[in-house]
Amino acid sequence: MRRSTLLFPLLLTALCAASALAQTPAPLPANPTADAVDPTPGCAGFCDTDRISRPSRLGRGVQFGVQLQNLVVLRSDTDFDPTAPAWNPDGQTSGAHATVLQPTITWHAARDLRIYYETEVGLNYWSKSDPNQEDMTAPSAFMLKQRQIFAEGELGDEDDWGFRVGYQYLSDPTGLFLGHWLGAAGLWHQIDGDLRVGLVAGQVPDATYEGLTIQDNNFRHDIFVGGLRADLGLAAQDRISAGVYGLYDNSEIGRPRWLVAPAVHVRGDMGVLSGSLDGVLQVGSSANTAADGGDQTILAWAAQAHGDMDLAPFALSLNVLALSGDDGYSGNDREGAFLSSSRSSSRTVMLTEDEHRNWYDQLDRRMARFQGGFWQHDAGFAVADLTAAMQIGEGFRPAIILGGAAVLEPKHALNERWTGFEADVDLGFRTGESLTAHLVGSVLLPGKAAAALVNRIDLASTEPIWSMSATVGVGY
Repeated sequence: MRRSTLLFPLLLTALCAASALAQTPAPLPANPTADAVDPTPGCAGFCDTDRISRPSRLGRGVQFGVQLQNLVVLRSDTDFDPTAPAWNPDGQTSGAHATVLQPTITWHAARDLRIYYETEVGLNYWSKSDPNQEDMTAPSAFMLKQRQIFAEGELGDEDDWGFRVGYQYLSDPTGLFLGHWLGAAGLWHQIDGDLRVGLVAGQVPDATYEGLTIQDNNFRHDIFVGGLRADLGLAAQDRISAGVYGLYDNSEIGRPRWLVAPAVHVRGDMGVLSGSLDGVLQVGSSANTAADGGDQTILAWAAQAHGDMDLAPFALSLNVLALSGDDGYSGNDREGAFLSSSRSSSRTVMLTEDEHRNWYDQLDRRMARFQGGFWQHDAGFAVADLTAAMQIGEGFRPAIILGGAAVLEPKHALNERWTGFEADVDLGFRTGESLTAHLVGSVLLPGKAAAALVNRIDLASTEPIWSMSATVGVGY
């Protein structure tokens, strides 16, 4: 019985395929990058380019998509200190083989009404996950994540109203503040062909215990988010997206916090050159969190600039990201660390999230603290990276990525500022539309700020680390 629960997405796909084959719309396009659920993360169900909104008008039917990744990674160390602990049977290196399956199903209940389901079987390590394990509570059981389960559709004679409700990937126009899987409900209205406005509200999962039954659950100690946004399409791919979002967090008993966050994303495309600008401001208050028991005023910001140059067969990309930090005095009446989703457009592999697979160990997370569903850098964080790629034939695309990072407030990093320099070589291969592979080699030369925030024994050691990874993805 438990094994059948694990295989639910695959069995459901097989059962539906026979009855719906004749009326199944064209499958979703291949997306080999894990965790990149929404290819336009600034849209979150509001933009016409969203992959679920308006995929077809073929009436009732079933639409399938699937991604399968097999990966391997090996890293020379987990920090920048070669000092061996007194008890160290596992050594300093880290690495694993892993498999991830991401099936998606869209049920088209009507021409303008859909149910979407996405799950992720993984990240399953070959050395840990046992496919013969019958006890789903055992540590060796396969990992199963229910990613998205929502209904959405268009309303009105002109399809100029729409909604989405359920578990979904939700982001603000920049993705720097909100970039979460959560339960939410949204309503949008297409004012004309170029302007769409929307309203969304949801809850961020938190660790504050509540019971298993409705009698033991309430809204007392939860995290709520919501916002108003507008998307204005300009010429060609040019777009302005802006919104005002709010957060109320009472997950820490006796320490509620709230903030208001205006956010804006501007994108321009001039053919050979394209780029975008992102900005978020956070203003609010956190009660009873100062060292003297008083309140703290929240005033934080984030900014990002991205540019692409297409000189086929060559391509260049530049990205600069900055997240504000707190001032040099912890526990005073000011909190300046930006509440971050830990998502950005940076292409670095170890300084920020690896786009081929999120291993959840990127340096920007390890240097931050996690609170109420968000990552906060007391020392601030800034990273700039340059990517140079070349298309060779139809199936080979090598790329070089160079990136550097620093903190903005050295007082939170033992008075050090430099975080590190990263160099990556990404050899990308593609055969047809469904098979992709990447072989990536990386070197990270850490600075003393990274050592101060990551090392556990010698806080001044800056031993370089290297990483090798490979992934083979199949999908449609």
